[in-house]
Amino acid sequence: MEMIAKPFEQVYEENFSYVYNYIYMLVLNKETAEDIVSEAFLKALKNYSSFDPNKSAVRTWLCRIAKNTLIDQTRSQASKKVISLEDAQEPFYEEEYASLQEDANRRAFKLLSGLTRKEREFLALRYEMQLSNGEIAEMTGSNAKAVSEKFRRILAKSRKLLEQSGIRSEDLF
Repeated sequence: MEMIAKPFEQVYEENFSYVYNYIYMLVLNKETAEDIVSEAFLKALKNYSSFDPNKSAVRTWLCRIAKNTLIDQTRSQASKKVISLEDAQEPFYEEEYASLQEDANRRAFKLLSGLTRKEREFLALRYEMQLSNGEIAEMTGSNAKAVSEKFRRILAKSRKLLEQSGIRSEDLF
């Protein structure tokens, strides 16, 4: 059965905030996230006619485009020294932190900056993109059980970071 695709404008409106939040959680910088998401949606628009809803959900497809756009940008900005995306040191973005107006956002930002980019990506896929363990496993080349275990470890690390910083989890929400 062939599915009729939604107009791209509707896909954009329904998914923009999910894709933006996903990328923001990876880069922790508003301007960088905006640039990457804009470029990703331009790529998606250009290739929308080839999107097959029988192969993946549109949100998963957009997420892959956004992640690939981030990887492409990281590669193009890299110096001669090659560092893998997972091994790159994560700076604490003082300017971004200072721009956050609400205390809860500042605390959440501080917690997220204590996680690696890969850990933030897993959280973003689950909580921002609202993907299932199976969908995340498909995107990451893993299996649902391994994804579940990864979440367990990330949440344990997050609790420890909260405890060390004196932030109560109820203060985040």
